[in-house]
Amino acid sequence: MAAAGLSPNFAPMVTHSIHCLTVEDIRLYFKPNATEDNGIPTVNLDARSRERILPNAPLIGYDDAFKTKALKSFDLVMRNMNRTWWGIPKYSVLEKVAHALHMAEAWENAMGEYKMIERLLDPESDLCSCVKDIENNGIINHLNLIAFKIRYPGITSGNKNITNQYLAPAYPTDPAIEDAHVREKRSYNSGVIIYSVGGPPDPPGQTQTARRSLSFDDIDFDLSDIELLTDVAEKLVDNQQPMGYQIDSAEHWEYWRNMLKLPQDESYYYDLAMFMFCKLNQPER
Repeated sequence: MAAAGLSPNFAPMVTHSIHCLTVEDIRLYFKPNATEDNGIPTVNLDARSRERILPNAPLIGYDDAFKTKALKSFDLVMRNMNRTWWGIPKYSVLEKVAHALHMAEAWENAMGEYKMIERLLDPESDLCSCVKDIENNGIINHLNLIAFKIRYPGITSGNKNITNQYLAPAYPTDPAIEDAHVREKRSYNSGVIIYSVGGPPDPPGQTQTARRSLSFDDIDFDLSDIELLTDVAEKLVDNQQPMGYQIDSAEHWEYWRNMLKLPQDESYYYDLAMFMFCKLNQPER
C-alpha cells in the first residue's frame, strides 16, 4: 500500500469519508450499478442500536423527485429531525445539514481519482487484497472509534470531567441488563462531537493540544458499548475535545467553516478512491 502511494493515514482518512455512505451515494459518485451487497462498512445511523458497524452501506431512501444531491440530503435530514437517535445525535438540524454537504464534497472530490484507478488497476491485484483487508489495515478499528465518538461525545478527549459521566457506577455494568433506556441516557448527555482526521480547530485563545497515534491492541470491538467504554476512554485517548461551538451565530460559523474545509492534499482522495474501487469491484461480489 505504501509503495502504491497510499498515505500513512489511510485508515482514518478512509473511515472519515465512508462512515455515512449510502448505496445511493455510491451509485452517484463511484459505481452506478452498486448493490446493497456492496462491502462498504459504515457506522450505523441508529445510535441506539447494539450494532455499531454495518457490513454494507445501506439504501437510505432519498426522494428522487429532487434532482440535486443537496436537496436530497436536506430532505433526508429534515425527515429525521425528530429522531434524536439518528445520525450524529448531538448535532442540531443545521449542523446535520452542514455535515451532509461536507461529506458530499469529499465524495465528489474523489470521483476523478476513482475513474483513474478504474482504468489502471486490476481489482484482483495484491494491492487490492491489502486494501480490502479491513480487519488488519485499520478500517474496522477506526470505524468503531468514530461510532464511539458519535455516541459518546468526548469519550477520547482524556478529559475526565467528560468521560466520567459515561463511566458512572450508577449505570449497570452487565451488558445482559443494559436496556435501551440506559443506552440512551449514556449516549446523549454531552456536547457535539467531531471526528475528522485532524480534529477541530482550537477555539480562539486556546492552543492546539498534542494528539498521539492510537494503538488498538487489546480492544475487542465485538464487545458491547457498555463493556468497552472504560477501555475506549482510557486506551484510545487522542485529545479530541467535543466541538467548541454550535452553529448559532456568524462568529461560530467561522469556526465550523474552518472545520468543514476539506484537505487540499490529493492523497486524501486517492486513499478513498482506492478503497472504494477495490471493495466495489472485488471478484466475489
